[in-house]
Amino acid sequence: MTAVEHDWRRTHAVIVAVEQYRGGDGWTLDGPVNDALAMRTWLTGLGVPAENIRLLASPTEGNKAAVEAADRDYRPADGPTIRQVFMEELRSLDADRLWIYWAGHGVQAPGGRWSLLYPETRDRDMRGLDALNLMTLLRTEHLPKSGMGRVTVIIDACWQALPLRTHLMVAEPETLTRKPVINKSREIYWMRACQPGAVSKNQQGAGLFTSVLLRQLEAASAGGVAPDLDRVWQGVRDEFARLGRDEGLRQFPTVHISRGDGNGEDVPLGRPRSPLDEQKRRERGKLIHAVGALLGERPGRAAEVVVGLWEQFTTEPPSTTPPSAEELVDWALENPHGTVTLLAELSDRAPVRPEISKACHALQNQWLTRAEYAELTGLLERLGQRGRCDLAEEARSLFGLVELPFHDPARLADALEELLPKPDRLPQLLRVVERFAAVDDGPVAAELRAWSLRCAERLGLKGQLMERRGEATEYAEALKANGLAQDQGAPPGGGRGSIQIRLHRSSGPGQLRGYEVWTRRGEDVHALAKVDTPASLDEIQDGLEALLSAQPYAPDTLLEFFVSATDLELAVHQWQFARPVKRHLGTDYPVVMRCTEFRESQRHDLWKRRWDRVGTAGTQELRWLPGHMDCGEVYRVVQQSMDTPGALTTTPSRARADLFNACLFGGVPVLIWHGEAEPSIAEDEIRELLGAERPLRSLPQRLRELRSDSDPYKSHHGSHMALLWDDPHRPLPDPLDLSAP
Repeated sequence: MTAVEHDWRRTHAVIVAVEQYRGGDGWTLDGPVNDALAMRTWLTGLGVPAENIRLLASPTEGNKAAVEAADRDYRPADGPTIRQVFMEELRSLDADRLWIYWAGHGVQAPGGRWSLLYPETRDRDMRGLDALNLMTLLRTEHLPKSGMGRVTVIIDACWQALPLRTHLMVAEPETLTRKPVINKSREIYWMRACQPGAVSKNQQGAGLFTSVLLRQLEAASAGGVAPDLDRVWQGVRDEFARLGRDEGLRQFPTVHISRGDGNGEDVPLGRPRSPLDEQKRRERGKLIHAVGALLGERPGRAAEVVVGLWEQFTTEPPSTTPPSAEELVDWALENPHGTVTLLAELSDRAPVRPEISKACHALQNQWLTRAEYAELTGLLERLGQRGRCDLAEEARSLFGLVELPFHDPARLADALEELLPKPDRLPQLLRVVERFAAVDDGPVAAELRAWSLRCAERLGLKGQLMERRGEATEYAEALKANGLAQDQGAPPGGGRGSIQIRLHRSSGPGQLRGYEVWTRRGEDVHALAKVDTPASLDEIQDGLEALLSAQPYAPDTLLEFFVSATDLELAVHQWQFARPVKRHLGTDYPVVMRCTEFRESQRHDLWKRRWDRVGTAGTQELRWLPGHMDCGEVYRVVQQSMDTPGALTTTPSRARADLFNACLFGGVPVLIWHGEAEPSIAEDEIRELLGAERPLRSLPQRLRELRSDSDPYKSHHGSHMALLWDDPHRPLPDPLDLSAP
């Protein structure tokens, strides 16, 4: 990123400064506004038009006049304004460069996330923006895909690790986007004032990091050229290194650089060490003694270990030759997966004692070596999004997990590794890999099995892995033999596969109709029955009971009823089975409705686009459709919220046909309605179904559970709710008009 001639008129900026917090005087900062205005002055001095700079500030009373003098149109830096700017206004930018600057309080949130606190923060309710998710947003459609070649992000805020009691008051940081990344080619330079767990220093009413950085930027942009950010960062590194050497400063700025080649990498400065609580200090001491014992087994071993780790660690090794056990442990703590990698290198990959493994987990919450983690991430990348989705579905099936970020390989690897193994037990991650690989049976799956075997051998758990591998193989063979294996390649929510039932329109008196039944696993479709002779609904129930009884029972097998729009309200989930005991279909399986009427070819992309949101959305993102709307009004509402994955309605039965048509025509894949009850009662009962915020993909199983509660009480509302769950990736055999195979 070298210095070049640049048209600064095509640069835009978002500058955020938060000084005043709702929590009172104890939260007040004096400095972020000065830093923000200094950054603004530098940009306008280079020729960036003032109207290209969005200034968001929550100043103290003493600094409010300075903000108003610089920009009378500045806006508050509160949560709603932050969302408006980043989620909406950046979409329409016509620019070559974007600078983002944020100054204010920051804390370490649950899960290690970095929360940049909003002005709304109080002592017992610390709310903020997820800084890591902000970086994801910069590669989504919230920024124009073309034109904007580089984004520079500067955050001068603490990433402070709080005491446990205070830490519990930190809310989950707000995410700005759940959209998939569409642009990994954009150059991003992300500068941060400190490393995780640390604080950012202020000096004389200004952030130390911002002051140092601005000096370097001003020197590098003399004459109006775009600064070489690599040289700027080197200048920042050198100045902080001097401050550490001469003044004992323990602030270590970091940078994350993506040069248009994917996710980029962190480049740390110095030897950061997060503050350790008493328990972690004890675990660190335990690890130092263990490393010392291993070093003492062979003279010269410390030097060999340094050579072996130099290529794997990104920070500089200890300067002492040979290094002490303490220096090696602290070097390992600077690097993700460092302690496990150090132990593996020292012990020649032989299993280490359980209490030492526990110390590594307590210190870094990781158990893979750096090489194992890098290989796993690479394999997950090669699987592709749909393969990662299937692997995440196996984790959900095995361990009840529902929040797994399968879009990003590294985040999925992190989430699975967080399932830390118990001593002498096979890690859950390896069980997930074995189950997935047995079902998938592709080339990447074979490499995943080889990877998991090497991990188990290092842990001394090869025997346990082979037992699990045998179980996984038997499981996969049983599924494949019955055509009910996991629906590979489908977004979450499909369970172990599906049984698809097509009900034709009724013909003549008595609600007689033909029907077909298939099992589906990805593109593998097997016909179970085709009944051309019109049958009554009772006869169809009997036929379906016989077919399902012949299949191995799996309670999360999805039953999909394909019907015409006029038959969407058939209460098929209430159909009764007589053998071996009396029960309802919807209590034994998740039962959903499907309908491809009005899914015109030109609207198919919208249907798929909405469905893609189902995999990552929560139930609170469903749109309520009031019962008083007519068909045209419903359609307009549906079109105004293109990214909404689905809807809920309490529309009475007499008006539901028009609503169904509008939603189907508008590409809505998920719709919940109540078959009975007045609208006000129906709304309360639907809200009970949704419960607290939960993954949208869990709805079919959640509705099945609610229907199970209703079985002893026929008036229970669970038996009256129905769900349209129209997955475009799981059609009946082509063509899409549902003609039988």
